[in-house]
Amino acid sequence: MDDDVLARDYLRLLRRGSVMRKLAPVRHREWRRALRARAAADAIRIRTGSRPAESEVWAVLPDWSLTQSERERLAQRLAWLRED
Repeated sequence: MDDDVLARDYLRLLRRGSVMRKLAPVRHREWRRALRARAAADAIRIRTGSRPAESEVWAVLPDWSLTQSERERLAQRLAWLRED
């Protein structure tokens, strides 16, 4: 796993409270372990998970939640999906 990619993902996690990346499912475990190791070095607890069918892997801070603007965008996207 590229250290630059992991560093950017970890920084995004700290700034936004969550990070998601599309990776081949065989790389999910490696990415999750690397992010958890970085968080543990900073004494930060995180949650990680993956969706192999969608090739997605994610990490969040335990107290993370959507911002008001993110909630509004999500509601709008869901409304558009219901129209189809």
